[in-house]
Amino acid sequence: MNTSSLVSILMPAYNAEKFVAQAINSILTQDYSNWELLILDDASTDGTDEVIASFNDSRIHIFHHSENRGYLLSCNELFKKATGGFITFLDADDSCSASRLSICLNAFEKDANLEFLTTAHSKITDSGKTISNQFIEIDYKKYATDPNYCPTICCATTFVKKELLDGVGGYRPLFKKIGAEDYFWLWELSRNGKGKHLNKSLYDYRSHTNQTSNVHDDELYLFTPELIKTLRFEFRDLPWNDNKAENFVQSIREQFEFSGFQINLRKAQNSLNRGHGHFWNYALKCLRNIRDFNQIKPYFYLLYSWLIRKGRSANQ
Repeated sequence: MNTSSLVSILMPAYNAEKFVAQAINSILTQDYSNWELLILDDASTDGTDEVIASFNDSRIHIFHHSENRGYLLSCNELFKKATGGFITFLDADDSCSASRLSICLNAFEKDANLEFLTTAHSKITDSGKTISNQFIEIDYKKYATDPNYCPTICCATTFVKKELLDGVGGYRPLFKKIGAEDYFWLWELSRNGKGKHLNKSLYDYRSHTNQTSNVHDDELYLFTPELIKTLRFEFRDLPWNDNKAENFVQSIREQFEFSGFQINLRKAQNSLNRGHGHFWNYALKCLRNIRDFNQIKPYFYLLYSWLIRKGRSANQ
């Protein structure tokens, strides 16, 4: 392996005192040593800053915000600070395999035309217990051209060449309040460079109530799959246009956000998928908002999904 390639690892951190030490240690124990870890404390109100400051390694670079700016803007700032030939992520509440960097770099070494990759991941609990291993085949040529192809990807596993990042740019500010900026960004990478998915679990994604992906200012976040599919379709042959994108946002908002049934259905589905305890609260609200016969089928499918999950839990 060529050990001259510097890897920049981006870690935005907000109120992550419980997990950030484990995240940092999982980088310190990498079997590939030519890296820089860029940590941006986004005005945390807990002890995150003290935990980060306790590490003494010249490869760790720490930055601070005096006010909270959010995950998207923090990442965009770190993109600009990165000096490595490769860029990747590690969220402050996650961790990764000790061979993650070396395995990913080997993939680039084997294919000189490869410009970005993602990997499989494991979903873990607060305490680090494995919930599931997420293995899936992903075709990035298809992802670039087919808006209906929407595989589940842990975008934090993305490993990208600096040249491609410089050409594509960072996250679109459109997504600041709703999240899913990384899915659209990954689509933009796939349109501009050769991508690959490694079906090796090298990343541990922690699912917990306070994680950044659970906290949004706008309920439109519940409908980001529809929004991203629309944007991928509309901009497949056109350059990005902020005004057009905002019009599509408003269209999705009018289609879904004012429906009590749709909002509570999505919240119940999210609660079920993340294993959080508000499922029945949202499911009952969903039931009370049924106004159309066509809403009965998705509601019963929601209950069926809950029964399947409950049966699996009972058998474990």
